Parts: sequence; structure tokens; C-alpha cells
Amino acid sequence: MRKYVFGPILSRRLGVSLGIDLVPAKTCPLDCIYCEARATTLLTDKRMEYVPIDEVISELDETLKNDPMPDYITFSGAGEPTLNSGIGKVIKFVKTHYPHCKLCLLTNGLLLGDPVLCKDLLALDLVIPSLDASSEREYQEINRPVKSSTLEKLVKDIAGFSEIYSGRLVVEIFVVPGINDSPESIERFKKLIEKISPDAVQLNSLDRPGVVPDLKTADPETLQRFADVLSQVVEVEIINPIPANSKKNISSELEGELLNIIRHRSQDLQGLSAVTGIPLDELETKLRHLADKKLIICDDGKYFPL
Repeated sequence: MRKYVFGPILSRRLGVSLGIDLVPAKTCPLDCIYCEARATTLLTDKRMEYVPIDEVISELDETLKNDPMPDYITFSGAGEPTLNSGIGKVIKFVKTHYPHCKLCLLTNGLLLGDPVLCKDLLALDLVIPSLDASSEREYQEINRPVKSSTLEKLVKDIAGFSEIYSGRLVVEIFVVPGINDSPESIERFKKLIEKISPDAVQLNSLDRPGVVPDLKTADPETLQRFADVLSQVVEVEIINPIPANSKKNISSELEGELLNIIRHRSQDLQGLSAVTGIPLDELETKLRHLADKKLIICDDGKYFPL
């Protein structure tokens, strides 16, 4: 069973994505109310080698030698990948030994003010930082950051990274109805995006249950309102759910691969079916078997590892 590499899975944004998880689950400088990986258990902005980088590289090397090449190798998972001080070593390994592989980083952007980290990230092909708030009030309500973080600093750091980075920078805005979707908020987002000057903006919304109950998915009309305003200054893409009939081949060791996916990112039945292409009835049988072996548990419609 792989510990640090998961997938490949079908990503709503990246096609076939092989994930790398560089921190223990739910280690993050944010505790976002919409997070689909449950609440943050270690709220920190301290960089260190949370998991052994040499083991990560060995596992990644073994995976790439035996599996078809993904569209992207993605630093993601159930925590903030830039917290690991060894991320640059992994990037250098991939670019040296698998130069044809594209590398992507999904990040909340809070550590982009660190010059050592920024230097390590310059070799990436795609960086997607999050910007979920247009005011400090929204930032505190949606993202619930470590005490040292403010929205002003976050925007400044992402903008600073944008100035020195030559790869593709795409800012993700997670739309939370009733909190950051007012006409005034959208206009403020427009000004912040102008400061950052990314290559594009992706508009995202809830696909599976978040940390706070009763959060709503943004309706198409709300997402279009964002797009109409932001497209005046940048390319805008609305991220849609993966179609339920999407097909994706995964490892022949089906139960092991399902467990690997769930361990790195909790999923509901429909989400697992979408990323694997396994029909719902067949998938339910496999999941029951894993539950009977006390390897996973279903809670409020989502599957979590035990």
C-alpha cells in the first residue's frame, strides 16, 4: 500500500492526476469551512519535513516506472503541501528523471512569501493558489487561518510570486453562497485579481459536503455573475463536477486502490464512481467489503479511512 502517492484519479481540473501527499492528513495553516477532507487537526504555518522525502521519492519513482504517465503529477492531498520543507527535492527529482511529466501544485498560498519555497516552486508547470475572500471578514469566516495570516498579506505574497514565476498561475476562487458572492464582493475580487495578475481564474464551488453543515453549492447563475465581472480582466473558467459516466481505469488491485484514494481524500459514492469509472452497484460491493474489514467507515454519506 502506497503511503504518499495516490491515484491516478480523474480530476475536475487536471484530467488524469497522480497525487502526492507531503503532510499528515489535515495539517494546514487554514481550517476552511468548505474543506471536503474534514476539519484541520493541526493548524500551523511551520515548515518542516513532515513526512520523509526520500521515501516519497522512492514511492513516486516506483509508481512512475510501472503506471501509465498521468496528465499531471499534483502536490495535493488532505493538507497543505508547501508545509513540507522537502518539496523542492521532489520537484527536482521529477524534473531530472521524468522531465516529460507536468507538475502542478494546489496550494492555499499562505507560504508564498517564503523566498526559499518560492525558488523551489519555479520549476513547476502549473501553480493554483486559492483566494476565497475579498475582505478580511470573509477571510476569517471562510478560511479560518493561523493568527499570523491576513488577507492583505496573502494577496501580497501571491502577487509577489506571480511576478517571478514563468509557469502558468491560475487563481482558484471558491464561491460560498451568502458569504463571498455579493455584487460588492465580486467587485473587490476583481481588484484583487488585477493586483495578482494571474494567467486565469477558476471558479469552484461545493461538490461534496464541507466541514460546516448546510453549506450550499453556488448555482450556475451566481458563478456566471462572477465570470461576467472577472472576465473583464482575466480568463475565467467555471469548474463543473465530473460527469457521472466518466470512465477511468485504475490499478487492477481495485480494493487497495480504493483505500488509497479514500485515505488521501475522503469521497462520497458518486465521487468515487466519477474518479474511478466503476458503476455504483459494483462500487458499493467493494466498499462494503472494505468496511467489513474495518478499513473504512461511512459517515454522513462520505467514506473515511479507519
